Amino acid sequence: MNDMMNIPEDNQTSLERVLCYLQGKTPQRIACFPLILNHAARVLGIPIGEYNRNPELMGKAHIAAYRRYGNDLVLIFSTTSTLAEAMGTKLAFFDEDAPQIDVPLIQELDDIKKVIIPDFSRDGRLPCYLEATEMAVQEIGAETCVSTVFAGPLTTAAALRPIELFVRDLHRNKERVHELLEICTQSGIMFIDEILKRNSLPIIVEPIGTGSLISPRHFREFVTPYLKRMADHIHAHGSGMPAVLHICGNSRPNWKPMLEADWNIWSIDSPVDIGEAREIAGSHVCLVGNLTTTNLLKGTSAQIDEEARVICEKAMGSPGGFILGSGCEVPFDTPPENIDALILAARKYGRFDQ
Repeated sequence: MNDMMNIPEDNQTSLERVLCYLQGKTPQRIACFPLILNHAARVLGIPIGEYNRNPELMGKAHIAAYRRYGNDLVLIFSTTSTLAEAMGTKLAFFDEDAPQIDVPLIQELDDIKKVIIPDFSRDGRLPCYLEATEMAVQEIGAETCVSTVFAGPLTTAAALRPIELFVRDLHRNKERVHELLEICTQSGIMFIDEILKRNSLPIIVEPIGTGSLISPRHFREFVTPYLKRMADHIHAHGSGMPAVLHICGNSRPNWKPMLEADWNIWSIDSPVDIGEAREIAGSHVCLVGNLTTTNLLKGTSAQIDEEARVICEKAMGSPGGFILGSGCEVPFDTPPENIDALILAARKYGRFDQ
C-alpha cells in the first residue's frame, strides 16, 4: 500500500506513452507489454475455444482485458498457425485450449504446389482476426496501441509441413524450402497490408527461429532475408509504425543475424539475459521483456515485483529503448493480481520523471 502511495499517477495515456518511443521523446515511465493473448478470454469469462473462433468475442475479450489491466499493447492473436491454417493446414480446436496443428498441408514435397496465397476475406480465421482488430481499434484505439499478430515465414512454413520433415528439409531440400518460404513471405506481406488498412500494428512472431532449433547459419539463410523483406515493407508502408518481432526461447545465438533483418523492436523470452541483449542491440533495437511466464502463473506478486525490478535494473537506459513485458504469452490462468504486479513494477522501477 505504501508503494502505491509513493508512485505518481500516470499523466499520459497508454497510447501517448508508446508514441514517445516512436517519436524519440521520453515518456513519464516505461511502457509495459504483458503478452495477453488467450488469457483475454478468461477476463471476459468465455471459453478459449469460443474466443478463438468468434471475432466479436475475440474483440470484446481484448477490450475487456485492456479495461481491466491498462496494458500498453493489445495483441489480437491466438496461435502461430493461423496463417498456415488459411493456406490449407488443418487445426484441431478445443473448448479450453488454443488450437493446435492436426494435419499439415504438405505431406509430400510435391504438395508445395497446393500452397496458395490466402483470401484474407474468406480463408481460415483470418476474417476473425481482422474483424476483432477493427472492433478493438474502434473501441480503444485512441487510448492504447492495438496490434495484430501472426507468424513469420519460417514458422508458417513449419506449420504447413510436419515439423520433423521440415527440419530435415532445411538440410536436404533447400530449394523447396526457399520455394515455400517465398509463398509464406508474400502471404505475410499481404496480411501486413490488411492489418495496416485497419490502423493496427503488425507484429511478427517467429518461434521456430529460436536458437535451440535454428543455427545462426541457417537463420541467415532461411530467416533473415525473408524477415527483412517484411520489415522493409512495414517501414515503407506503415506510416512510421515500427517493425516488431518476437522470438520465443533462447534467441541469443541468432541475435546478430536478427540485427541484419532490421527490426526496430525485439520481444525476447526469459531464457536470455536482457542485459546481454542490450549490449548486442545497442541503439538499433528497442527491447521488450522478459519476465518468466511460469512466475506469472505460479509466483507471488512479490516475486514478480522482484524479477521485474532486476530486469529494469539491467535494461533501463538501453540506447534503443526498453519496455517491460512478459517473456512470452501470459498463461491462460494467470492470476489477475500477478499481471497487476507486473504493470505496477513498470510504474515503480521504470520512471523517467524522478
